[in-house]
Amino acid sequence: MEPFSDLGETESPLTGSVSEPSYFISLPKNIASYSLTSQAILEELRVRHRRLEMHGSAEITPTLFLTLDSIPELLSKQVQLTEAHKTNVAIKEALKELAGLTEHNKEAVVYFYPFILQVDQKLIFRLSMISPQSKEKTDVVPFRRSCFKYSIDLVDSLLKNRSNRDLQLEEENPGSILLRSDQKGKVYFFPTKLSFESELESILRSSIEPFGPLPTKDFIIDVVTRGKETAKLVEVVPGYHFVLPNGSHHPEYSKHLAVQLDGLRQFAFPYLKRLAKENKYESFLEKLETMETKLPTKTEGLLNFTQPMVQEFTNLLGEFPFELFTSEDSLRVKNGIQESITILNKLSRFLTEQKKEDAEDELFSLIQQLSTKIEENTKNTLTLTKLNLYAEIKTLNINSELEKKRAIEKIVKTLSDTYGCLEMKDENFHVLFALDQKYLSKVEENTFKLAKTSADYRNELPILDQIRTVLKNRSDVSVDKEDLSKEIMEEENQNLPTNKKEPSISFSALQEKFHVPIGVFSFLTLASVVTVVSLLIGSLEYIPSGFFVSFILGLILGYLYRKDGKPKQNFEKPKLESPKENRSLNIAKVAESFIYPKKFNSIAEKVYDYKRLRNHIEDCVEDIKFQLSPSEKNKDSNKIVAEIEHAILQISVVIKIPEAIQLKNRSKELILSKSDFRTILFRTQLAEYYRKEASLYKSDRDQMDYIQFIIRELEFGYNKYLK
Repeated sequence: MEPFSDLGETESPLTGSVSEPSYFISLPKNIASYSLTSQAILEELRVRHRRLEMHGSAEITPTLFLTLDSIPELLSKQVQLTEAHKTNVAIKEALKELAGLTEHNKEAVVYFYPFILQVDQKLIFRLSMISPQSKEKTDVVPFRRSCFKYSIDLVDSLLKNRSNRDLQLEEENPGSILLRSDQKGKVYFFPTKLSFESELESILRSSIEPFGPLPTKDFIIDVVTRGKETAKLVEVVPGYHFVLPNGSHHPEYSKHLAVQLDGLRQFAFPYLKRLAKENKYESFLEKLETMETKLPTKTEGLLNFTQPMVQEFTNLLGEFPFELFTSEDSLRVKNGIQESITILNKLSRFLTEQKKEDAEDELFSLIQQLSTKIEENTKNTLTLTKLNLYAEIKTLNINSELEKKRAIEKIVKTLSDTYGCLEMKDENFHVLFALDQKYLSKVEENTFKLAKTSADYRNELPILDQIRTVLKNRSDVSVDKEDLSKEIMEEENQNLPTNKKEPSISFSALQEKFHVPIGVFSFLTLASVVTVVSLLIGSLEYIPSGFFVSFILGLILGYLYRKDGKPKQNFEKPKLESPKENRSLNIAKVAESFIYPKKFNSIAEKVYDYKRLRNHIEDCVEDIKFQLSPSEKNKDSNKIVAEIEHAILQISVVIKIPEAIQLKNRSKELILSKSDFRTILFRTQLAEYYRKEASLYKSDRDQMDYIQFIIRELEFGYNKYLK
């Protein structure tokens, strides 16, 4: 098996995160040194490239290149070649010459790069051949980049399909897959045989039979790089990656560990026992034989092999004095064992970390369940939710008292940051009282009613007071500040003195029937006029009748100018939401359950960029239309997709990634539900998700900068997105 070198500076030739490789193919130095078959292939390549140049295509497409599968048919039409030059054997030898794999021609004059096609729902590999022969040296990087770009979507499909397939192991001696024997019976050990690189190489070799093997390492490197960029592959050591399965990664790590452990056992023990006997290393031999009895041979036992035992096994092999043996065979054994030990230690560490992450996931899942329980109980019963924390964490299967304590602390902190909570604990119990603070007033009101007949609820009244104080001190904006109902207030204050009654004759009520000031003023004015006139004419008998007439006129004028008590009409137009805004709001309400579902397998399912959001809406558009009004259902799908996208963005938060840290093939923005984003629980879970992803890119500075920016925004910069 061809070893895979460290990717080094060519690790990311597509994204530009590191310098791209500069790899050239040269013109054939001595064309006569090549076979007639090779010469015919080179001539066809030259003509093919010349046609492409004359065509003037701006973009390089691998389907326009000469492909390996077309060579036999091409040569069959060459009349100058004998039948011997057209056989598969002759073609295979010619391809080795062109690839620079023969003794007399060690310089490649043809560049081989695979690409992928989808035929009848199956992925088919084709090998393109590139050799323009127009310059002394031809840079193949543009061809490499374009060929991979052509296949990139199908590469993603390949990785996705592989992640859905479980790794199947033999029931016994699963490590045999890493061993090969030659005709003399000598055993060779390939610790990276189970890697994705090896699997992909095997697929490529089968696709180019019977003409292989041919160099396709660049394609394998590019696929691996893509897998790492999309978090589909995890690196164990350079040259050894495997596909991360959907769901927990724990079983995959365990399987690779089991295979490596068994393969190393089968390879190392016979050699080391023989060398120990020959050199009388009796102490080491005894330890080796003891360890051999501890190591299981069945897959089930290997999968359950404990981490300390793995460490004991690798430490024992590391004790062997390889430096005393200098033969070629000893060096081969030493290198194989040391490489396998490195892989085992890395897998063992991954497995430990994965178990820890799985435990954290289980804890977050429990917290999410408790959050739902608190919200539903508060809404449906309007009472406090009492959580017995010792009982709740039993589902986590934690044995360590320290871990139990940490789990409870995490639960209490997360729930207390999100809801109104009060913790109570003693040696024998640990209880958390919690409620959704949006219903705080209603819970207080309902508990006050229930307290009249139940001592348990009376005991909860001071707890509610303390929770309200806690929420008030932290200025929680979600608190429902509605006061207790009038009925409760009256019952609480029934012993207080009653307010004075208002007088039976209300001046404001009289004003509605009679305008008192105008009536009085009219009466006094007219009476004064009558009195003055009577005095002037010297006839006082008119005064009583004048007073009476003045009184009657005062009544009439007071009545005519009364306040009728009718509300004045407001001719201002009421402010109404525009029909467009109403439609957008209705669409958003319907689409939200499809775009931001409450139930999900991974929190990443609720994170979008513009492209993914659009694609998801297109996938769900028929279901969304079904729940919309009849007028909306009849609209063109493209139009309704655009309207749904606009509506969803109105209820979403968009986190823009700064241009300085944007990466190719990674989202330039994150689109999240605004209602989810408001909650601490969601932001915490999402930040933890990105921390796990960051653990895969510890050596990639660009990826780390990208992910750390997102984590910072989630944990510290969220306020600016909620304004």
